Amino acid sequence: MVRTFFVVMMAFFLVGLVGCGSSPEERKAEADAEIAEEKVNIMKKYSECLEKFEGQKDVSEKCAPYKEASETFIEK
Repeated sequence: MVRTFFVVMMAFFLVGLVGCGSSPEERKAEADAEIAEEKVNIMKKYSECLEKFEGQKDVSEKCAPYKEASETFIEK
């Protein structure tokens, strides 16, 4: 039992180290891609919110979190 646990833990450790070999440029490119994907998701959620509450007088209040989040991403 202990040996199996040790082997499993070493496997997780070694798998974790695989990502450490990437260059700073690769990590930046991956981070930029993740940020771009998140921007798209937030804008999609904002658009869905606007459609859902279209015609209601408090639509801007209900969709404010998505708008604020999208503005945060646009500024950066």
